[in-house]
Amino acid sequence: MKSLKLYLISGITFSLVIIITALTVARERSSTSGRASSGNSLFSSFISRENSYIFASPISAPADGESVIRITVFLLNSQGMGVAGQKVMLKTIPNITITTVNELTDSVGKATFDLTSSTPGDYTINASVSNVSLLQQVSISFH
Repeated sequence: MKSLKLYLISGITFSLVIIITALTVARERSSTSGRASSGNSLFSSFISRENSYIFASPISAPADGESVIRITVFLLNSQGMGVAGQKVMLKTIPNITITTVNELTDSVGKATFDLTSSTPGDYTINASVSNVSLLQQVSISFH
């Protein structure tokens, strides 16, 4: 009876060691083989440039230095889920004042900025995270 218990405990211990080793190897492979060759692990691991987007509301406003165009950026992963806690930056554009509402993305991946201008013109707005630009951009106009 004692030897049966010893074999049983030995078998369970051996099985646990095999399972833990297999999980460790699988985790190491998935964390290194899934990375893009661009060298920017933030985008290859978390953020999808193709799924992330930027939009403006409204797309046009008076160039009076007070009227606001709100820019909203959504950072999403490859499954379309928001990526929280990432610092979003808008490309600086001459004649436009950018007021940061929320530069860090929230739980749905949203960052928000307000733009004003006293200079009429058409402008293209670009967003970036960790010095990597998102693919989508938005056109706005101050008149």
